[in-house]
Amino acid sequence: MSQVLDKKLFYEIQQFRQRWIWLIILIVVIALFIPIIIGVLNIFLSIVLFLFGFAFIWLFYHMSLVTEVKETGIQITFTPFTNFLIPLNEIKNYEIREYRPILEYGGWGIRFNSTGKAYTVSGTIGLQLELLNGKKILIGTEIPDTLFNELDKLINKKKSYC
Repeated sequence: MSQVLDKKLFYEIQQFRQRWIWLIILIVVIALFIPIIIGVLNIFLSIVLFLFGFAFIWLFYHMSLVTEVKETGIQITFTPFTNFLIPLNEIKNYEIREYRPILEYGGWGIRFNSTGKAYTVSGTIGLQLELLNGKKILIGTEIPDTLFNELDKLINKKKSYC
């Protein structure tokens, strides 16, 4: 029975692969390495900055937003920070909408504003959820029609059983 409940109806993985992000990361890492290269830092601080630079690159390379629509709900995994399930019975409203990441949430990633949370990696299209408790969650997506259709089919299927 658990295999049926965990059946994935939709799966999307997004990663930070935009060139402008990697250009900024490269500039930051170069800025960290310049003091090491010119030798103005002691060896301990040089090693710390060197490790920090590579950890920063590793983190951004491995960060990903995984969105899954399952029989049990919407699974949101923003590696390595969070992983949670929104049960279908907690969703009051849902729609695909265009959003302004910088103006509404201050950018991409896991973001907060006065109305709720956003989990985004790129773009300006997302699934806006309104939960029964009044909270709102925005999930960025690159395939909005498929996400909406699979969620809509699942929610309408659950309603017909009630």
